[in-house]
Amino acid sequence: MAEGDRTWEEFRSRENRYHLFIPSDHASAYDLLRLLSDRASTFVELGSGGGVVTVMADLLGYDAYGIELEPWLVERSIELAEEFESNASFVEGSFVPPSYQEEIEHQSRDHFTPTAGACAYDELGLELDDFDLIFAYPWPGEEDWLDELVQRYARPEAFLLVYDSSGGFRLSQAKLAGRAIELPTETFRERP
Repeated sequence: MAEGDRTWEEFRSRENRYHLFIPSDHASAYDLLRLLSDRASTFVELGSGGGVVTVMADLLGYDAYGIELEPWLVERSIELAEEFESNASFVEGSFVPPSYQEEIEHQSRDHFTPTAGACAYDELGLELDDFDLIFAYPWPGEEDWLDELVQRYARPEAFLLVYDSSGGFRLSQAKLAGRAIELPTETFRERP
């Protein structure tokens, strides 16, 4: 988690541009991944950033993959995986299937998530419906189209775990994307 924080600070100074990004709650993500490990075995992070959550998923026993559009972040994610002897795989490209990209681009002028780019699923040799657990941290206001993407392209029993910096984590199933499954709060460690 500390290495992920360092990666983000380096990315911000390196890119020299403003980002609205707020890092995910990695400690709670770890708790949830641990909790869900008996219900899911394959994991994909859509927009994996520095790779922290994907590496944690691998270290917890998931077959874990991260998809990221920024080449430098993919490189750093691979380095993080190597540093922690993780088998997590990272690919550069878009997590939005090509058949859905144009539709997303026309939904809103306030759209932040880049959808152009190589199809990451081609590089993985997998599709979104190959995963049991899908994790994403969407830009504010983009939760609805993410839910729809999962409903269209993930298998119905797949879990969608979404982080929102103001509302925390939401867990749903693809067939019920947008309708939260209760998360047992007693499983979380006490936070300072």
